[in-house]
Amino acid sequence: MTQTVPVIGVLFLAVAAAWAQQADTAFFESKIRPVLVNKCYGCHSSKLKAPMGSLRLDSKAGVLKGGASGPVLIPGKPRESRLWQALTYTDSHLQMPPSGKLPDAVIADFREWIASGAPDPRMEQTASEASPAYRGMGIEEGRQWWAFRPLKPVPPPQPRDSLWSANAIDRFVLSSLEKKDLRPSPPADPRTLVRRVYVDLLGYKPTYDEVAAFTADKSPDAYAKLIDRLLASERYGERWGRHWMDVARFGEDNPTGEATNPPYPYAWRYRDWIIEAINKDVPYDRFVKLQLAADLMPGTPRDDIRALGYLGAAPVYHKDLRLSAQVIGGFLSDDWDERVDAVSRGLLGLTVGCARCHDHKFDPIPTKDYYGLVGVFASTMRAERPLFPVDPAVELRFAWLRNRLFDLRYLADLLTGEASTVEGSAERVVKWKEEIETLKQEALRYQEKYPRLVHNLEKYWTFPPPKPPGEDGKAAAEAKKQFRRRNLTSTELFANAVFEAAQYVDGSDPHVTAIHYRTGEARDVPLLRSGNIANPGEIVPRHFLSVLSKRDPKFRNGSGRLELGERIFSDAAPLAARVIVNRVWGWHFGKALVATTSDFGAQGEKPTHPELLDYLASQFIAHEWSLKWLHREILMSAAYRQSSRPRPEAAKVDPVNTLLWRMNPRRLDVEDYRDTLLRSSGRLDETMFGPSEDVQAPANKRRTVYSRVSRSRLSPLLKNYDFPDPMQTSGGRELTITPLQQLYVMNSEFLHDSAAALEKSVAREPDAAAKVRALFRKALSRDPSPAEIDMALSFLNSGAVEQYAQVLLATNEEIFWP
Repeated sequence: MTQTVPVIGVLFLAVAAAWAQQADTAFFESKIRPVLVNKCYGCHSSKLKAPMGSLRLDSKAGVLKGGASGPVLIPGKPRESRLWQALTYTDSHLQMPPSGKLPDAVIADFREWIASGAPDPRMEQTASEASPAYRGMGIEEGRQWWAFRPLKPVPPPQPRDSLWSANAIDRFVLSSLEKKDLRPSPPADPRTLVRRVYVDLLGYKPTYDEVAAFTADKSPDAYAKLIDRLLASERYGERWGRHWMDVARFGEDNPTGEATNPPYPYAWRYRDWIIEAINKDVPYDRFVKLQLAADLMPGTPRDDIRALGYLGAAPVYHKDLRLSAQVIGGFLSDDWDERVDAVSRGLLGLTVGCARCHDHKFDPIPTKDYYGLVGVFASTMRAERPLFPVDPAVELRFAWLRNRLFDLRYLADLLTGEASTVEGSAERVVKWKEEIETLKQEALRYQEKYPRLVHNLEKYWTFPPPKPPGEDGKAAAEAKKQFRRRNLTSTELFANAVFEAAQYVDGSDPHVTAIHYRTGEARDVPLLRSGNIANPGEIVPRHFLSVLSKRDPKFRNGSGRLELGERIFSDAAPLAARVIVNRVWGWHFGKALVATTSDFGAQGEKPTHPELLDYLASQFIAHEWSLKWLHREILMSAAYRQSSRPRPEAAKVDPVNTLLWRMNPRRLDVEDYRDTLLRSSGRLDETMFGPSEDVQAPANKRRTVYSRVSRSRLSPLLKNYDFPDPMQTSGGRELTITPLQQLYVMNSEFLHDSAAALEKSVAREPDAAAKVRALFRKALSRDPSPAEIDMALSFLNSGAVEQYAQVLLATNEEIFWP
């Protein structure tokens, strides 16, 4: 007998299968594909002439086929899949990506993906569809690449619905939606909107009274007035300054912190300058030029020297000068490479560093262009520069004195009081100390006129007293540590900045390598074949990227720092505008128009709304590079003001919301969450500027932007909540969900203190229901519903008010913003 299945059952199974497929697609697109694009395609793409290991990961067929060593993926079996084994780094001979192990949460995503059968919606790409860019573009061909083309006026389209659009942005968005027969979402309610804008512009959630004031304002321009008021707040600079600090890889020390790369005692002044500049709406082009060359721009106030922290507090590697000149030269090359990477990816969205060893495999960037930029930074010396007026010649000399004294003092300390393998150690130390004394006498001649300059050098010629006979080695080490700490925490008026000076490695002494700084000079560097310091080729003049240059690309004035900044905002202005507009859009919407925010080249993603990106970029330039203008334009759009509620019919067509049929809900950044908790519990110290503090110190109640950022020992709190690596420019924060985050919410002293402060703040309320209402208003900026009051009262029958307050602070409503 044939058994029939009811029609409703068939429909249910069909719908369930469709929803499962949609969920699989969304997971792959949001969790798996971005990692493959950013970490794997560079070596394992079908668009390469010879992919590494014959493995192609840019298509479903390629992943299933595997490479020269056999299959890499067995759907449903992660532990047997070589792909997952490589990601876990459990086999010392099979570790991918080679640049470093991925975060545990990302590896867990791949395990989940493989375990679920490795669903992959990607289709094969025919040869006719493949972009010629992947063959490696020539200069002329590259100038036709979408990101490098000149900006032209882009008239906003005319969508069928003429009523929804609030400005030109909406006409672009709506036209794309209509092509897929989609509609935008309804507007967010006023409470949601005010909370969204507060977090977006100020970096914390509004209070109950601030929400009530906005929702009570029924004037037609209430929202516009709110935007203007928040943009005028000093808190805006703190929030958006932190965004820029991600791009600028802001940090206050170095990755290891040995003798030759100590912390930057004045890096916080660079941070303060960023916040001030953002608040003043310094035009973006000038904002960037100041960070590259404030000291070379005529008429620039002395205080803007702080902007040079972008280069002067950049990460450097330890250089043990007992190593060979070849090794030290390699370390210096790594430092210069970091500057090229930070500038090219951060400001231009280009992976110029990929041309270090050979011509870029994808983009129109020859190796000569890479070394043309390296010369700029090989002609730039780190320096502690005074913020008070100094004769330029004297300042230049003191910058050299500081670096020379630093190296001499380091070498003298290194070879003193230890079993040195360096031949003639004692004689060398005597010679170096004699030179230190000579330089000291030179500096002291300026004692009367420039006492602060002289004082800033004293730490290099003041040696700690010799160890008394029989003194414990541990005590001596602690005395030396305290001596060093005192000298690193000077409060003089200086900034970590840079100077014009060519750097050269001197290997003439077989036992000790020297680094010479020729102040006021510039140098060109040789092209290193295969990136090998021991295999130099022709000398490459300092110059701008050829593909972006509209005239002779050579730099002729000093290091070329100022010319570099000028070229970025003249020859490369269309690209620079597209890159920053895309970043700002991504920070507002949680998803950028170009997903690969720091790679606008052939390996990156193309824009989802190319005409919109070009329209905003051209208008951004027309409005004199004003970031506040850009914020208003985006925030006033109907697209930004949409509800974030999911809609199944739209999700079926566009599962990852590429077309912006709703607003993207997001989790608070760690800074926003901490600051919101401090503010809602009445403990936030709004003092601006000054030296950084430990973010986890119980006494630290300041905004998180003023917390110390260490490249060697990043705070566990920041690290656990996806804070970017301050060793490199960051295109965005990769969201993870880990048990450590949940444990922090449940067990941390900070959360308990916040809950205790909330409990104390409602202690005078007349009864339990009133306490609950007050807690909701302080923690969630709203009144509780009757059902929520009943649940709270039931909880309070057996639990404390502090525990309930902590529950509210740990809710999704608190941690996420719609």
